Amino acid sequence: MSRGTEAGAVPVEFAAAVGLLLLPVFVFVMTIAPVVERRTVAGRAAAEAARAFVIADDVASGLAAAQSIVDHINASQPFELSLDVDGDLERGSVVTAVVKVDMPLVIFPGAAEVQIAAYTATHREEVDLFRSVVP
Repeated sequence: MSRGTEAGAVPVEFAAAVGLLLLPVFVFVMTIAPVVERRTVAGRAAAEAARAFVIADDVASGLAAAQSIVDHINASQPFELSLDVDGDLERGSVVTAVVKVDMPLVIFPGAAEVQIAAYTATHREEVDLFRSVVP
């Protein structure tokens, strides 16, 4: 075999390896971090909103406090959370906060992201049995 027939094979193999092996790994790694971030933020937002609702004096102020927490988180994140709170403030009842956030399928850093589905985080908080009731 002559040396002239293999000339230039290494750069072609290197380009193929980068394009076929390293690029998909890079895209996968760049996609995982935002997914984990959104799940964590949604879970904490649900927990904080449920707690804010439970310690409020009445349902209206509880809803306002819970929404205020989610609005504060929305102001500091590049994605949007939506909140739904269900329950009342009777002693021993359970309040459920549901926070939804869109999850990306693929994120191209600095360019765009492709949405696939919404993630729903739910947190249940019990109203204290010995809660003080404001007259």
